[in-house]
Amino acid sequence: MIDSISIVIPSYNESKNINEIYKRTIEVIKKLNLKKYEIIFVENGSKDDSLNLLKKINSQDKSVKIISLSRNFGYQSAISVGLKYSENDYVCVMDGDLQDPPEIILKFVEKIKEGYDVVYGIRSKRKANFINKIFYNLFYEIYSKLSEIEVPKKAGDFCLMNKRVVKNLNNLGEKNLFIRGLRSWVGFKQIGIEYERDQRYAGKTNFSFFGATALALDGFVSFSLIPLRFVLVTGIIISFLSFLFFSFLLLVKIFQIFNIVDFAFMQVPKGITFTNLILTLSLGLVMFALGIIGEYVGRIYFEVKNRPNYVIREIIL
Repeated sequence: MIDSISIVIPSYNESKNINEIYKRTIEVIKKLNLKKYEIIFVENGSKDDSLNLLKKINSQDKSVKIISLSRNFGYQSAISVGLKYSENDYVCVMDGDLQDPPEIILKFVEKIKEGYDVVYGIRSKRKANFINKIFYNLFYEIYSKLSEIEVPKKAGDFCLMNKRVVKNLNNLGEKNLFIRGLRSWVGFKQIGIEYERDQRYAGKTNFSFFGATALALDGFVSFSLIPLRFVLVTGIIISFLSFLFFSFLLLVKIFQIFNIVDFAFMQVPKGITFTNLILTLSLGLVMFALGIIGEYVGRIYFEVKNRPNYVIREIIL
């Protein structure tokens, strides 16, 4: 039985969506017949009129809380602060652009009643252009293969969790956040529900290709050592092949000096093209390896600095 729920909605420049998402979310909450609820909008340093609109809603409905950050700290950090300030027994995380239909929460609740600790949305269909769909599918395939924990494919941050799971997420204290990965990492009894992800209700997306790429890298690096092991194995293979090639050149040279045998095919490769090919390949592999190592070192750098993931400007209750 669910008696109370907190719905966390990160919002950045979503002034055209705020009223609609509030309206639809309230309609869903009414159907749940809850004793207590709260809608937490995490205002992520928007440059439009979002904060004023949220304050207006708050003045009319005190169940709506506003956590205003001092600037845009990113989507994952906005989720993190919402989870920390949630007070009820169950917490739902939902996008502020209505791509995650609030009505799916009703299905989440049904699964929670069956005894699950976490119910997450699986994007069976995504209303996006063809190129974006390819990149999204590629990410989920690679991520599921590289991750050292079991992660569901096509699962986003849209979910419903009980307070025990949220408490464990809040206690992790990581700086490089990838909430859907951490959600899988903490374990507990979890299940996914397929839904069709809608297009934005209004406005332009604030999630660029580069932002998506950075988030994907966080997912890869935060939950897997396989890229580093790939570099190690590649280095071993290249070293072995280099040894074989060096041995071949040495043997050819010895045979030529002492006229031991004269095979036409045993000639030392000549020409600048061959040399450039070897150098280019080697340099490319070295830069690739340094890039992978750099991603891990960079994240260690941010963890060691121990800066907070966000700075709160004001909390409006």
